[in-house]
Amino acid sequence: MANVTKTIKNPEKPAMAELKVRSRFIKTPPDKLRFVSKAVLGKEVNTAITMLSFLPQVARRPLTSVLKAGLSQAKDRNINAPLYIKAIAVDVGPKLKRRRIVHQGRATSILKRMSHITIYLTDKSKSKIKNKRSKIKSNI
Repeated sequence: MANVTKTIKNPEKPAMAELKVRSRFIKTPPDKLRFVSKAVLGKEVNTAITMLSFLPQVARRPLTSVLKAGLSQAKDRNINAPLYIKAIAVDVGPKLKRRRIVHQGRATSILKRMSHITIYLTDKSKSKIKNKRSKIKSNI
């Protein structure tokens, strides 16, 4: 027999709003996107969009469009609280394989990498977001 636990909801505490925004098959390599995404992690969404607009990297464009999609999704769900970036996951997508002809009749492969971006937005501030990286404690 399975153990069933009852959860009692506290009516005094409002439910935390959390959104998941995805964009798939972005034609930017994941390593370039991860580099830019570290700059905006934990920031408020409007601040992050402003920060991205001043960056010289090309990878800022898809991140900006995903964040704007998150804002419009929050507007559709009537979430009026300021949203913060809780986590950003940049995953590897498919690769377009091309060939480049080189000397002596040989060909080298060119991989055009794609990415999938997933951004988790929450209405908690940066100070309340827990850092997922845990420190390793030595037993010495």
